[in-house]
This record gives sequence, structure tokens and C-alpha cells, in this order.
Amino acid sequence: MFGKIISSPGIEDKNNLIQRNRQHARRSDDRCVSIINGQMHPVENWSNGGMLIATDERLFAIDQECNFTLKFKLCDEIMEIDHKAKVVRKVPGKVALEYLPLSKSVQAKFQKVVDDYVAQRFAKSQS
Repeated sequence: MFGKIISSPGIEDKNNLIQRNRQHARRSDDRCVSIINGQMHPVENWSNGGMLIATDERLFAIDQECNFTLKFKLCDEIMEIDHKAKVVRKVPGKVALEYLPLSKSVQAKFQKVVDDYVAQRFAKSQS
């Protein structure tokens, strides 16, 4: 009886659905901020698909498109990534934005941020 409950397709489907909702891994360890409409907003987490910022949600509307700049502190430079995003969710104090399709150059910049972070973690582990 318990085997039927544990292996029921409904439970498995729900778990798979949760896993499939995220197309890109979220990153919260990187030190970065976003600048939107001239205002700086802390980034709680980001991925290659979007970001979650800490801000007054009343400043944004669902489906609103906006230009943004993400600034990352890398090992030896400040990386700035300029792009566009669309507001997809709002909760008190937070706004989730989904990037519009990324160009190859923007994808390469995001990869450089990830590579720098991995290199810094490796260097710290060796000291």
C-alpha cells in the first residue's frame, strides 16, 4: 500500500515540475548590484535567465520592460553588463525580472563572471 503512495505518478510529477521551473541555476554568492532608471538596487540572486532585486515593488509594473546595468566585482575589475529585462513577479520589497534574449556578447560576460567566481573559490581553497 505504501509503495503505491510513494511511487504514485502525482507525487513524482510535482517534484519533476518543481525541478523544471528553473531553467538556469540561481547564483547568490556573487557581489553585484543592478542599476535601473538611475537607481541602484541590491541583487539578491541572479541567473542567465533573470534576477531578483530588493526594491520598492511599487516602482515597477508586471510586464514592464526596462534597461538595466548589472555591476559585478570581479577579482581584478568591475564587470558591467547592460541589457533589457521584463518584470515577471512582484512581492513586498522584491521584484523578479526575466532577461530578454541574450546576445552572444552578454552571454560571454555572464560566463566570465561565473569563471572569475570559480577561480577565486579555487584560489581560496589552495591557501
